[in-house]
Amino acid sequence: MKSKKWIGLVVIVLGTVALAVAGWLHWTHGQKFPSTDNAYVGGDVYAVASRVPGTLVAVNFKENGRVEAGQVMAELDPADFEMAIARAEAEAAKAQAALALDEAQIAGAEAQLLVARSEAEQARADRDRYATLEERGSAAGRQSETARTAATVAEAQVTAATKALAAARAKLGVDQKAVAKAEAELANARLQRGYCTITAPASGLVADKSAQPGQVIAPGQPLCRVAPLEGEHLWVDANFKETQLHRIAVGQEVEVEVDAVPGHAFKGRVADLGAGTGASFALLPPENASGNWVKIVQRLPVRIALLPGDAELARLRLGLSCKVSVDTRGPGER
Repeated sequence: MKSKKWIGLVVIVLGTVALAVAGWLHWTHGQKFPSTDNAYVGGDVYAVASRVPGTLVAVNFKENGRVEAGQVMAELDPADFEMAIARAEAEAAKAQAALALDEAQIAGAEAQLLVARSEAEQARADRDRYATLEERGSAAGRQSETARTAATVAEAQVTAATKALAAARAKLGVDQKAVAKAEAELANARLQRGYCTITAPASGLVADKSAQPGQVIAPGQPLCRVAPLEGEHLWVDANFKETQLHRIAVGQEVEVEVDAVPGHAFKGRVADLGAGTGASFALLPPENASGNWVKIVQRLPVRIALLPGDAELARLRLGLSCKVSVDTRGPGER
């Protein structure tokens, strides 16, 4: 009996020691390899929308189908936009015609000014000559008076021609601005027409399709979303407890297990740590200054960049659950 008691006692002691050792090993492993299963696959998602209102006449994509960057995904009825282009072209042609007329008027005004100056110069010469003859008594006072009047009239004609030329040049400046405005409106009309063709912003899979032929859409209305699901467009967001962050740093190696890809471990690195906990950016943040405050361990999002070269990356989809383990050991601990 005594031997059985001793054996039972030894078993209990050994079991307790084994549990203590196992607990200590688990704790030390957790310190060196902090992990969390509060992690999900994330990635860039591009919204596809029209920049102009219109009616969809063609939808060239399907749900979960693949598209390439620049591929035509949908087209709007261009009739209204082509009419706008025609009107803008007419206005531009009208403005150009007015500009050509201004240039012709300026040329005529310059010629008239040249003639007026020549006549004024001749009239001044006649006035001075008759004035000299009048002083010598060789010309009648009436002739001298007529010459002075003609010179005055010629000077007035020069002034009038100069003002007419200035007015023509001013009108040219106004019409040049009208031409620039008409050309800008024409360019804008053509640009709006170009928006009738909706292209893929990036290569990837189509999700959340809501576009159908014949549908009238508004500017900015989402037609679908495109998820690249590759390269730097794919990552893992892991939410670590604040008590696990003291050893986590950018650049550390990470092992990622995805529930949808069992038996496979993806390799990654810590890309960055979030600017704040989820509660900090919540729509209704907690009021910690209240009297009924209870401390709750917060979680901080840590972004994990997945290393390329793994064929299994093609199986990842946004939102899949993950388990993340970070290797925080320093060079001397390996």
